[in-house]
Amino acid sequence: MPKSAVQAEQATQEKAAFDELSKLRERLDPIAHKILAANADLCDKTKPDIGVITQTAKSFPKELRAGARRDLGLTDDPIVVYVRPDGPGDKAGIRPGDKFFGENGIMSSSGKVFKTHLKSGLTIERERGEVREQVIFEPETKCDFGVQLKMTSAINAYANGKSIIMTAGMMNFVQSDDELAYIIGHELAHNTQSHIRKSITNYVLSLGGTRYTRKFESEADYVGIYYMERAGYDASGVEDIWRRLARMSLRPIGRAKTHPAYPSRTVQIKATREEIEAKRASGADLLPEPKEKS
Repeated sequence: MPKSAVQAEQATQEKAAFDELSKLRERLDPIAHKILAANADLCDKTKPDIGVITQTAKSFPKELRAGARRDLGLTDDPIVVYVRPDGPGDKAGIRPGDKFFGENGIMSSSGKVFKTHLKSGLTIERERGEVREQVIFEPETKCDFGVQLKMTSAINAYANGKSIIMTAGMMNFVQSDDELAYIIGHELAHNTQSHIRKSITNYVLSLGGTRYTRKFESEADYVGIYYMERAGYDASGVEDIWRRLARMSLRPIGRAKTHPAYPSRTVQIKATREEIEAKRASGADLLPEPKEKS
C-alpha cells in the first residue's frame, strides 16, 4: 500500500472533517447565543460576549495538528476562526485570521485576560497581517455558560455546570433550528437550576445518568421550553425528537429509570407549551415556575 496514497487520503478526510466542524459551529453558535442572551436576566452569572472564537493548533489532538495548520491556517497563537454575523465582533470589523493583543501580549477570545479587558475597558488591539490597530467593542451580555461542539457521532448533549456540550451526532439528528434550540434550552436549564451540583453531569439521554436525575430531566424539559420561547423560537412540534428517538430505542417508551419515559416527556412538552400560550394571551411575563424545587 503506497504511503503517499494513504497520506493523501488522510489529508482529504481531515479537510472534510474540518469543513464539517466549521459548518456545525456556524449553525450552533448563533442559536446558542440567542438563547443565552435572551435569558441572561434569569442567570446568576453573566458575561460580555463579542461573538468571536479563537483557536490554536493545539486545540486539536496531536495527530490532527498538522492538518489544522494546513487547512485552517492555525498556529500556536490564538487566531480568530469564527465571527458571528452581525455580532459585536463583526460590527467592529473582526475577521477570521485576526489576532488579539493586550498590554501583555496575544490573547484568546475565551481567556480570562480578554474578558478582563472587555469588562474593564482596557485596550484591545487587532493584528491583521503586519498592521495592528485598536478596536472598540460593544459587547452583548449573556449567561456565563460556554457552548462546546464535540465531534462524535453519538446523538447526545449534556451539561456539566459550567458548559453545554453538543455532539455532532445531535446536531445532525435535529431537523430544525427550533429543535436545536430546545436541546440547548434543556441543557441551559440543567445549569441554571443547579442540577449538576446536586447530581452529576446530566445527559439528554440516559447515558451517564444517575437514579437521581429523573426529576431534574423533567424540570429541564419544562424550564428549557421557556428558555427557547423567550428567545423567539417555536416549541410547536419539538416533541417529535422523542418520537424519532423512540423508533431507535424501544425501552424508554415504557420504562422510566434515570430519565422520564419518552411518552411522558412528550406530554409534558405539550403542557408547557399550552401554559406559555396562556401566559401570552393574558399578557403575563414568560417566567418558568417549576412545580417542584429541586
